Amino acid sequence: MRKTPVVLGVLSMVFGGIQALMSVFGLLTQPFAKQMMGGFGKAFSGLPKQEGQPDMGQMFDRLGTLMDQVKVYNYLINFAMLAFSIALIIVGWLLYKRRVQSRKLSVIWAIAALAYLPLHLYVQVGIIQPRTSEAMTEMLKVPGAAANSMQSMASLQGVVLIVFHLLFYTPFPIILLLLMGRQSAKNDLVGPTPAPM
Repeated sequence: MRKTPVVLGVLSMVFGGIQALMSVFGLLTQPFAKQMMGGFGKAFSGLPKQEGQPDMGQMFDRLGTLMDQVKVYNYLINFAMLAFSIALIIVGWLLYKRRVQSRKLSVIWAIAALAYLPLHLYVQVGIIQPRTSEAMTEMLKVPGAAANSMQSMASLQGVVLIVFHLLFYTPFPIILLLLMGRQSAKNDLVGPTPAPM
């Protein structure tokens, strides 16, 4: 028997665990994001500022308001990613134990993860990132030509975000799909160990 399921199982549990920690951190810090920005705003508002420079206190207050406006989307993303990571840990454990059902579950997980990614990207690039760029332009009170330049930067940020997510989140589901989707993968799996008599 090949070691493919065991290796994929270990990788699944590691990747799932890392993503679960990141998602839990995002969920736990989300309720305090506005207060943190407000705290930064109060700290910066007491500092002297040069003429023509933006008011950092107002800037952080505006960022706090923005964080409050997009928090529902951040909650949805983090809950979805947490659910996917927990499912991946379970699939990883079944793969590690070479259980027959792990093949079907890993293929289902990989397809679901790849299908979810466009929705995840739409929320990040189509909803959250444009609001962030708009708020930054407004906070910095950028005039016409510079505002167009900032808009170009925002578009570039969107492209970078898409490329990062594709490079970070697509390879493993594709590998899982290719390796466990093969008919020959059945030969590397075993049923549950029979109970001793």
